[in-house]
Amino acid sequence: MKVLVTGADGFIGSHLVPALLQAGHSVVAGSRSNSAFPGAISLRSPDLSIDADWMPCLAGVHAVVHLAGRAHVIQESSEPDCANIYFQVNTEGTRALARQAAAAGAIHFVFLSSCHAVAAASTTMITEATPPDPGSPYGRSKLEAEAALKSELKGTACSYTILRPPLVYGPGNLANFARLINLVKTGLPLPFATIHNRRSFIGVQNLTDLILNCIGNEKALERMFFPSDGADVSTPDLIRTLANAFRLPPRLFPLPDPLLRAVSHLPGLSMLGKIMASLYVDSAPLRNELGWHPPLSLGQGLRLIAEKTNV
Repeated sequence: MKVLVTGADGFIGSHLVPALLQAGHSVVAGSRSNSAFPGAISLRSPDLSIDADWMPCLAGVHAVVHLAGRAHVIQESSEPDCANIYFQVNTEGTRALARQAAAAGAIHFVFLSSCHAVAAASTTMITEATPPDPGSPYGRSKLEAEAALKSELKGTACSYTILRPPLVYGPGNLANFARLINLVKTGLPLPFATIHNRRSFIGVQNLTDLILNCIGNEKALERMFFPSDGADVSTPDLIRTLANAFRLPPRLFPLPDPLLRAVSHLPGLSMLGKIMASLYVDSAPLRNELGWHPPLSLGQGLRLIAEKTNV
């Protein structure tokens, strides 16, 4: 199958393109940097917008995996034009690509959305039935992109699959884990022992394997899934798993939640608020309906980071 991957030079794309090639697919690797991907057809992709011309990238393509987009950046939340930027890139950019993919004869469109399309935090499990309540311009743009995708493909021969992952981790993307890893590596005692939360994660190797499983899979058509590693963890358990991956002793001590929350509002410590929040998803339909199981556990995925990176 000939597959167009947008954002091929990004974190997930850099893992997906070689995996697709290894699985025997012909790959069109689209990137704004026009990077070269050995074994793939490397093309410069247009900027994501409603006016983008994707047709040169879509010639003869059977499936599209849409990874490109404006990523979630916490610091941008205060920018006055933040919502419009996310909308133009993530929503309208997806709309244009979906419309042209269907017109070019593609039969499957796999869209990487985000669990932030539903919520930024939740004390209950997020499922397919959870009413969306995005807590950020980024989340709203992803939810609106999903709606645009469905609208553009309705009545065409092209079907969609929407994936709403939680935080994706792995070698090459330490933005969300680097601070926590560095904290663990200092050997200093960390005041998170009594945090009772629940969070889902997915390793990039697992997400790549799932995308491969979805492409052309009739059971994945016209469906939306919440992928994860399959085992949710609390922050203390995450720190213990991280410490074990780096072969370090976990050093945790209790600090009252009110004090932790007060500290999290200090400049530079906003990460603490995210650490304490819960955000976990229901990935059971992937196992029950697609028969998909993540190849790696959280511990194995974090161990790969330890082996391949110097944080």
